[in-house]
Amino acid sequence: MVVVAVSGQPGSGKTTIAREVARVLKVPLVSSGTIFRELAAKMGMDLVEFHRYAETNPEIDKMIDALTAEKAKAGDVVVEGHLAAWVARPYADVCIYLKASSEVRAKRVSIRDKKSFEEALREVREREELNRKRYLSLYGIDIHNLTIFDLVLDTSYLSINDAVRISLDYICTTLEIKYSKKIC
Repeated sequence: MVVVAVSGQPGSGKTTIAREVARVLKVPLVSSGTIFRELAAKMGMDLVEFHRYAETNPEIDKMIDALTAEKAKAGDVVVEGHLAAWVARPYADVCIYLKASSEVRAKRVSIRDKKSFEEALREVREREELNRKRYLSLYGIDIHNLTIFDLVLDTSYLSINDAVRISLDYICTTLEIKYSKKIC
């Protein structure tokens, strides 16, 4: 039962890479970021507003993280999100962390969310700091401590295809060694 966890900074490519990994492995994707965005939209808030709201309403993070852990424990899944690797680590075969410079991430977010670069840069930095404080307070997790990860990949200067290829090469090699059979 294969479990891959993909975590990383806002705009680093987590969802895009996790989606492709799930497709190749033929397993479902559970995206805490997507769940978080859906909850924000339902409440009529943008992401920064919802991050602030979540700071004073820890049940939001706990619900999303419990769902992620539950899906990881069941197996045959790719979980994606800022804390995905931390909550799925006991069950995960591979944990990947994606990072990129603030400027590169802001450019990606500005294109994805159709907003100005300046607004995206401010949002990326603010979201990252809000996440850091919230997860440290809520779980005692320092998201800057990357020692739990099997692979840390800087996607700043990689095309999405290259980032996916590197991630899949690592994942497939690791799974084949672990399970002594070809997985992907």
